[in-house]
Amino acid sequence: MTVRADADPLPRNAAGLIRRGEAEAGAWRFRLDEDGWRDMAEALRHDPLPFVTLWADGRDVHALFLDGGERPLVASVEPYGGRYLGLSPVRPAAAPFERCMQDLWGFSAMDARDSRPWLDQGLWSATWPLSDRPGPVAWPPEPPDFRSVPAEHMILGSGPADGGHHAPGHLRLALDGGGVVGQAEWRLGYAHRGVVARLPGLDADGAVRLAGRVVAGASVAHQSALCRAIESAMGQAADIATTRSRVLLAEIERAATHLLDLSRVARPAGAAALAAECERVREAILERCGRVGGHRLLMDCVSPGGAGEPAMDDAAASMAVGVADLLESARDRLVRCRAWPGLEMRIAGVGVLEQLVARTLGVGGVVGRASGREEDLRRLVPGYRREWLDSGVRRGGDVAARIDLRLAELGSVARVLRAAVGSAPAVARALPGVGEGVGYAEGPRGAVWYWVRIVDGRIAAAHVCDPALAQASALEHVLVGAQAEDVAMIVRSFGLSAAGADL
Repeated sequence: MTVRADADPLPRNAAGLIRRGEAEAGAWRFRLDEDGWRDMAEALRHDPLPFVTLWADGRDVHALFLDGGERPLVASVEPYGGRYLGLSPVRPAAAPFERCMQDLWGFSAMDARDSRPWLDQGLWSATWPLSDRPGPVAWPPEPPDFRSVPAEHMILGSGPADGGHHAPGHLRLALDGGGVVGQAEWRLGYAHRGVVARLPGLDADGAVRLAGRVVAGASVAHQSALCRAIESAMGQAADIATTRSRVLLAEIERAATHLLDLSRVARPAGAAALAAECERVREAILERCGRVGGHRLLMDCVSPGGAGEPAMDDAAASMAVGVADLLESARDRLVRCRAWPGLEMRIAGVGVLEQLVARTLGVGGVVGRASGREEDLRRLVPGYRREWLDSGVRRGGDVAARIDLRLAELGSVARVLRAAVGSAPAVARALPGVGEGVGYAEGPRGAVWYWVRIVDGRIAAAHVCDPALAQASALEHVLVGAQAEDVAMIVRSFGLSAAGADL
């Protein structure tokens, strides 16, 4: 077959195939037809283009990638008859998003790795509640659909109503001789609050206020990511004061959440002294946040728009200096507590998340970096400098690596706070969104992403991506082979938030 010299050859890479589509939101979102989407999916079998998230807006399905590891790139397709070609066979990290879209909009992913419900427990007033034509519900509701387990294995289930102090999720383990064999499976959706359905219709301030209440311990991350998405959609850019205060607040939140996660994993590991010290330092940080910033969890401290608030900038700087002092004064005590001889024997080699699994499932944050993934979205966030981010990665991928990395990042937080207080960050240009925008932040547990479409100054459609979805998927792999008495410790070492998984 001959090809004319002036013919437009089909790109070999997925990003090039996406850009062959019709540009609909500046130079970063492109509409594909069914064939174009299929070509993209086929190219993803061999192309390492990083996948971020997948969502629907009632009409289309959208897939967000990070082109070159830095530039948001979105492919959109309109499902034909409510069906589209699933991406989970080539990007397993897409599987939970496909399940959520099926529950909320009724869009079915063809060839999906898993088509069982994620959010819908059979108790909603309608199926596919966000679609144009919600369907009737089945009554009585069917029991949860778990994978089959050999008859010789014992089944152990925990949560969400067993009286235990853990996340509202059902964890089902197949046990044989005291160890988890063959299967560990989450059943989530109990913490679903309809955030995506509540955002449309809100103005910018109301949407950011809601975002601050999505996940406890990540209020600043969610609010900052949404603010950046709104600013992108409206063609704005935050000024120096706003940029600096967001960095300072994000690092303060990172320290408080790391201390919380450390204390939670230290208790089942038998390291009571480490847990107590983490709780003491965290309480001192939260007390300072409440006294200076007005809220212990830093809710409503981040606002959208390009105009900074000098009062908040001053408050953030005051909190930052105090938190840096607290972390530096507590460093030696935390190191001594970590050095307790029995702790290393308890946590080393337990709950290993391999680097390949972390990459395949898109696990970032502390958990991903403890498994050797050099993923830190702060390198792209305005206001940060790459030389500040020096806590590195760990290769072990076990509970010990996750504990050690959190402790190392506490020291990094103190250095970033002192450096950011005295710096004057450059004002970043807003990504031209043409009524749509993508925003992101590196939260304490991983990357947080928002997409918004704004019409007449209000949110018309939105999507929220929290790292908890990827963590829940990864835990199913990590728990296989674990001892039953180690399960609680492993789960807590991830810092899993059911609220973040059940948006």
